[in-house]
Amino acid sequence: MTRILICFLSILPFTGVSQTTDNIDPVAISLIDKMGEVIGGMEAISFHLRSVNDDRNQLGLMERTFTAHEVYFRGPDRMAVYNSGDKGSTGYWYNGEYITWYSFDENNYVTLPAPESIIKTIDSVNSKFGMEFPAADLFYPSFGDDLLEYFGNVTYMGIKNVEGVACHHIIAETKTDNFQIWIENGAFYLPKKFLFIKKGDSPSVVEGTFENWDTNPQLPDEIFEFNPPANADLISIMPKN
Repeated sequence: MTRILICFLSILPFTGVSQTTDNIDPVAISLIDKMGEVIGGMEAISFHLRSVNDDRNQLGLMERTFTAHEVYFRGPDRMAVYNSGDKGSTGYWYNGEYITWYSFDENNYVTLPAPESIIKTIDSVNSKFGMEFPAADLFYPSFGDDLLEYFGNVTYMGIKNVEGVACHHIIAETKTDNFQIWIENGAFYLPKKFLFIKKGDSPSVVEGTFENWDTNPQLPDEIFEFNPPANADLISIMPKN
């Protein structure tokens, strides 16, 4: 089952094909499930995410790009995302009925009808139009099950320090992929950092660091409504298939 990559980008290349279970650490799975339960129980959250991508560019060179994301969720049907980085500045607004993508650089936008929840909307516009959202996989209720389905080895690596924060470190790996996550050792079990490494002939790396979590923000309806700037162009977008 394909998810969305960080820049949310698919951090987990789910194929729907189960891997042989070699080593599943119950401590690691318990921590991941706890993280999902806590996040899933929140009515609203906001956070800042710094993402780094290493991938081959059009010249065939491994190039590193940086993006900053400001993310606001209010369940089950409100979302706003602001992205700024080497590939430009964009934003998403979802109000429960429509989702709008806007380019700050080109001053143009697309508005599309959307399903009735954040998760269904992310799935829909990613599969149909290739729209990408930062670290969306981590917020899926099925994240722990999907991790087990794809990775044959999931290991708890103990407590590590990430930018001054004590975190539980978990590594999941197959012959072709390596996924790592650092979960804060605190009451909320919030993700602090993740890393996805694609091995082989076409390697790639996606890394993200979470900051400024607010687990009980007051998010008014207005921030999820898109108001076109002066002279902004409404454009059309073609489905991927």
